[in-house]
Amino acid sequence: MNDKQNVVAVIPARFASTRFPGKMLADVKGKPLIQRVWEGVSASALIGRVIVAADHQRIFDAARSFGAEVVMTDPALPSGTDRVAAVTASLSADWIVNVQGDEPLMRGEVLDEFVSRLSPNFEMATLARRLAADSEAIHDPNVVKVVSGLSGRALYFSRSAIPFHRDADGEAPEYWQHLGIYAYRPVTLRRLVALPASPLECVEKLEQLRALQNGVAIQVLPTNLEAIGVDTPEDLRRVLRYF
Repeated sequence: MNDKQNVVAVIPARFASTRFPGKMLADVKGKPLIQRVWEGVSASALIGRVIVAADHQRIFDAARSFGAEVVMTDPALPSGTDRVAAVTASLSADWIVNVQGDEPLMRGEVLDEFVSRLSPNFEMATLARRLAADSEAIHDPNVVKVVSGLSGRALYFSRSAIPFHRDADGEAPEYWQHLGIYAYRPVTLRRLVALPASPLECVEKLEQLRALQNGVAIQVLPTNLEAIGVDTPEDLRRVLRYF
């Protein structure tokens, strides 16, 4: 990808988390969680603009206080993807990158590698990290797995262990953890949020399956990033060890 392309990153930041209310403002060594994420994204050399998409005045005020560009979005929007689409509806961009607001270990160099490898043959892209063969995450439904074709195109995402290892005495397959970062062509993003939830999306509770069921080609790029999404106070304690 030409690094002169116009890439905009949006960080959707939701206040009312079910398992960890207000987590975006949780303290991470003297800074709120959302600031740690914003600083990581802002360190990217290939992303020209970073916007926080807030849904609550406290997040909006916090983002303003540390110098972020922030937009207030409708709290009734059903997902972070809808929040990203709302913020970028009138913007001109070649790619729109959605970075989850609860990924404080996201780094600028990881994003640069991601953006630099975006292919014009795909409408959407994401990251995945190979799991160790004995990792408990393989069977953890909170860890989303992905399988890809030889071209790097996503075949399926699941909370289950995919692929299924039928012959236990045979060579173990590779398992890949999907990481919650996406790049979209703007027209693809607008199309996805206009579509109804797909049957598989409703079963697995995974938005990316809406894209797959509607024929969107998703590029899966490998990374060594050890991501820890902060969904619970215990996750936050794990993150604090990295800082």
